[in-house]
Amino acid sequence: MNKTESVPSGIRLQQLIQNHHVEILAREKNNGKFIHLYNIGTYWVAFERSACRLNGLFPSSEISLFRVPGLPDYVVMASISVDEAEAYFSKHIVSREGIHHKVMSDNLLATRDYYKWHEVAVRSVLQ
Repeated sequence: MNKTESVPSGIRLQQLIQNHHVEILAREKNNGKFIHLYNIGTYWVAFERSACRLNGLFPSSEISLFRVPGLPDYVVMASISVDEAEAYFSKHIVSREGIHHKVMSDNLLATRDYYKWHEVAVRSVLQ
């Protein structure tokens, strides 16, 4: 077991958001057709437009919200278990593959569909 594997998923998520939220959100801002997934140990997570797509593929995915300095709106994150993700990866093409980051192609996501999903996701978590 390496040092990264021994860090709990919650801590890994916190470090990912704290250290990489600017680059992740910049990547998602105009993300037209990819699902960017990040491994945090026992889960793979996706943010914003990637989270919308992941939630479409896995309707039972866990939806979470967080805030980052300088942004007025919540950032939406979807997560699925490593087991679910690995089963999916084994049957689909992964465009770019790394230990902690995978990229998969998906259908074009209409901006209005994303904004509608985002609004519903935020409302459902806050209720």
